[in-house]
Amino acid sequence: MTLLYIFLIALGIIILFILIIILPRKKNYRRPNLEGLDNPEIAKAFEKMTDFLPFKLLRRKVLNQINKKEPQGHLIDVGCGSGNLLVEIAEKFPYLFLTGTDISSEILKLAKERAFKHELGERIDFKEGSVEKLPFPDNSINFIVSSLSLHHWLHPIKAFQEFQRILNEDGTILIFDFRRDARKIFYYLFKFATKVVVPKALKEVNEPLGSIQSSYTPAEIKQIIFQNLSVNIKINSFLAWMFIIINK
Repeated sequence: MTLLYIFLIALGIIILFILIIILPRKKNYRRPNLEGLDNPEIAKAFEKMTDFLPFKLLRRKVLNQINKKEPQGHLIDVGCGSGNLLVEIAEKFPYLFLTGTDISSEILKLAKERAFKHELGERIDFKEGSVEKLPFPDNSINFIVSSLSLHHWLHPIKAFQEFQRILNEDGTILIFDFRRDARKIFYYLFKFATKVVVPKALKEVNEPLGSIQSSYTPAEIKQIIFQNLSVNIKINSFLAWMFIIINK
């Protein structure tokens, strides 16, 4: 029986790999979508979803990218949500000064609770604020990270300009997000998760399918940045996500 299970698992992986390769990339217009995290039920449902295995694996990828950049000084997580990533950053980089910002006061309450639960409440500061108007002085931040938040920004150009304002001359911006031109297989998986897996409150706001539908393509991000900022940018694109790396 053990050999049969191994065979079935291997067969499933092969079939999934073939589907990823064969099915074309999705070509569709961007559909802006707001999570509504100021609603307590949605905020709690979102926090629950971030503990699912796929999101844990994605955070590991973000941590690996941060580690490659050898961060120093003051790191902020823009759109920090319920604080999962910040807690993991604090545990991996104990020498950093950390701040999490989010526009939702409800989700920040949960982030603070998570930090104190991990005995990191004294190390992580949280500030409520819009990505277009961050509560930091000019040239005061060494490292800006943002994970799965970009697709919800109403005015990404203003956000990038704000990053430039607060980032010091040797600073780094690392943004992780979905890419709308992912292979169709990922749209099927996201649709299944939205209809079947996630809590009811998230189904009502079409999440997580709404997130990938409202995300950008790598080409769109390059156009936004090149038309508005003079920076060094690198975009690493993967199956259904991308890393945007900007040096001032």
